Amino acid sequence: MHPRLTAVLLAAASVLSPISARAACTLDARPVNFGVVEVTRVSFSTGRIDIVCDETVAVSVALAGNGGQRAMVGPSGARLVYELFTDATYRRVWGDGQGRGVPVQTTVAAGERRRLTVYGVVPAQPGVPPGQYSSQLVINITF
Repeated sequence: MHPRLTAVLLAAASVLSPISARAACTLDARPVNFGVVEVTRVSFSTGRIDIVCDETVAVSVALAGNGGQRAMVGPSGARLVYELFTDATYRRVWGDGQGRGVPVQTTVAAGERRRLTVYGVVPAQPGVPPGQYSSQLVINITF
């Protein structure tokens, strides 16, 4: 029998805009929650970011984390590596705009909700001890 562990990815939010910007935007985020992970197999999950602005604006959405390789931290500092993607094919890493992947560029129409899906994957990692794992992200929206 293989050890099982529970992994939860949390998300925090902040909105950044130039001081001269007239538009106001709000966001709502649903975390990527991997649930119970079987460490000998790949695990997938999704989360979402909803953005609503009072004017039509082009936005850049970056997911800042702990720098370098994304990892959730668990018992005794154990690490569970994961990655976030912009697409369901898991080819485009959702980045922080600082050299790790690329932020998502999109347009939010005035008064309409723009939903972005965050695709998460935890690769197989035999030997990771069982327990609760989590990581906190910051969503940076620039417009």
